[in-house]
Amino acid sequence: MRSGIRTLGIAVGALALLVCLVGSAAAQTYTVTRTDDPSPAPCEPTNCSLRQALEAANMTTTVDDVVVVPASSEPYILQYEELALPIADEVEVRGAGADKTVIKGDGKESIFFVGAKATLAGLTITGGTSAIQSNAELLVRGVSIEGNKWNGGTAGIISNGPLTVESSFLGFNRTENVTGGVIHSNAPVTIVNSTIAQNVSKEGPGVISTAAGVPVSIFSSAVVSNRSETGPMAAVGGTPLTLRNNVFADNRDAIGLRNCASSGGLSSFGGNVSDDGSCGSGATDKPNVNPLLGALALHGGTTLVYELLPGSPAIDAAIECPAVDQRGVARPQGPACDSGPYEYVPPSPPPPGDTELAMRLGKGKLFVSRKGRTKVRLSCPSSEATPPCSGKVKLAGRFSASAKFKIGAGKTKAVVLRLPRSAVTFLKENPKKRKVRVVVRARDGAGNQQVIKQKRQLVPR
Repeated sequence: MRSGIRTLGIAVGALALLVCLVGSAAAQTYTVTRTDDPSPAPCEPTNCSLRQALEAANMTTTVDDVVVVPASSEPYILQYEELALPIADEVEVRGAGADKTVIKGDGKESIFFVGAKATLAGLTITGGTSAIQSNAELLVRGVSIEGNKWNGGTAGIISNGPLTVESSFLGFNRTENVTGGVIHSNAPVTIVNSTIAQNVSKEGPGVISTAAGVPVSIFSSAVVSNRSETGPMAAVGGTPLTLRNNVFADNRDAIGLRNCASSGGLSSFGGNVSDDGSCGSGATDKPNVNPLLGALALHGGTTLVYELLPGSPAIDAAIECPAVDQRGVARPQGPACDSGPYEYVPPSPPPPGDTELAMRLGKGKLFVSRKGRTKVRLSCPSSEATPPCSGKVKLAGRFSASAKFKIGAGKTKAVVLRLPRSAVTFLKENPKKRKVRVVVRARDGAGNQQVIKQKRQLVPR
C-alpha cells in the first residue's frame, strides 16, 4: 500500500514542480464524466475521471479551479495503483450532495491527499484506510465521511493544516491505533453544525486526537455514541477545547461514560447539553441530562443527523447559532435556536377557529351495477379550514362494503364501493330487503372528527 503522507508528499512535490515549469493558465471548471479510475490521461470534456480532473486542475497556478463530480447511481471508485487522489493546487471539489455523489476506495489506500488549500463539498467519502490526509488548509462542507478503517492511523481525517468541518456527518469509521476514531490533527480544528457518531478507536479517543497545544473548537454539533476500547479516554479533547451549543450523548471508553476532556483547559460558551458533567457546567449549559435524541437519518438533508424529540432539553437552549442547521433548515424555529446541528420544527397548529368538520352525504338511492359497484357521493365543505376531508365510508347490512376517501375543501367525490355479485341477484329477487345503512367516519387536517349514519336503498340496475 502507498497511501502514507510521506509517499504521496514526494509525488505531489514533483507535481508542484511541474506546475512551476508549465506556467499559469486561466481558471477552469473540470467536470468528471466517468466513475472508474483508469491510468491518468488528459481530462477531456467527454472522457474525464476524477483523478484526471484533479491532475488537470493541479497543472494550473490559479486559485479558483473547480472539479465538479455529478450525481451518480454508481460510486466513483478509487483503484489506480493504490494511490490517493492528489490535490496540489487550490481547488474546490464539488459533488451534487453527499446522498448523491459517493467516492469509494477499496480499503487499500487513503481517498484524498491534500497538498494545497482545498474545499471538499457535497460528497460521501468511504471505503478508504483514511478518507483524507491533508498537509494544507482544508474545508469540508456537506460531506459524509463514513465506513473507513485503518490499522496504521486515523480512519477519517489526518490533518497537518487548519481543518474546518461544516454541516457534515463523520460516522462509522474505525481506527486500529492510538489516534482518534475519526480525526487526528496537528493544527487547529473547528467543527460547526455537524454530527459525529458511532466512530471507534482501539486505543485512542473515540473522536478526536491532537498533538500537544493544538486547539479544538466545536460549535452547534452533536457527538454521539462514539467508542474508545481503552480508558480513561474522552471522546473529544484539545489543548484547549472550546465548546458552544453542542449535544453530547453516550460517548464511552472501556471504563464508562466520558464525553469531553482537555489538558489545556476547557472553555464553555454555554448551550452545551450533555449526559455527563464533562462538557461544561456554566449557567446556560445543561449537564447530566438525557438529550432525547431520535433517529439518525437524513431528515430532509443530505447528511445524517439525529433528530431532537419533543421535550428535548436541547430545544431553544442555544446562545448563538448559524443561520441554518445541518440540513439547511432556517434557525431559529422557536424563541431561540436549538443546541446541536438539528433545529426542531414544532408541528403547525390548526388555524384559529377550525374546531369542527361538517361533511355532507349525498341524498337518494344507491344504484348497483351488474358487477356489484355502487357510488356514495360525499362533499367536503368549502368552509373547511384544514383540508383534506378523509376517512372511510362503509355499507352495513346483509352485504357490507367499504372504501377510503380523501376530498379537498369545496370538492365532491363519488366514492366507489364493491359488493359481491351475488348481492345483485339478491336485490332483484328481494325488493323489500334493499335497505342498507351508510356509515361515514371522517376527519380533517386539524384532527376534527365526524360520523354520519344514514339509511339508503340499494337498487339494482
